[in-house]
Amino acid sequence: MQEKIQNISPIKQRILQFIGSLGISKREFYSSTAISRGTLESNSGITEEIIARFIATYQNVSPAWLLTGEGSMLRVSDASGRASAPAQAVLPAGPCQQCELRDMIIAQQAKTIALLEDKITGTTGKPKPTLTHDDIR
Repeated sequence: MQEKIQNISPIKQRILQFIGSLGISKREFYSSTAISRGTLESNSGITEEIIARFIATYQNVSPAWLLTGEGSMLRVSDASGRASAPAQAVLPAGPCQQCELRDMIIAQQAKTIALLEDKITGTTGKPKPTLTHDDIR
């Protein structure tokens, strides 16, 4: 009896590699991206919609790496907080990689939040609300 070999597309393999580097479950991934469960395990190809959802959710992933496997897995941010050229080197494998990746994502999201807060303040003309110690109690 011949063994059935599952051929998963290289793009799906790289998405699975990225998920592994984050240390999250496939269930968490599917939930955060709204991609149908089991999509990455199927033998079928991958659609533009799936790639777009992945890149929209994980904006720090280098599209060039995702599509070709060349270069760094992650993009770096410039002073404006926008993703720019891919980083020169992939982080070393191991537990530290997950922590550094998490910290990079958090820092990028903090920049995005700050930019959005500035836009909100600029359009409303009202100063941002500030919390005092009494508000927290």
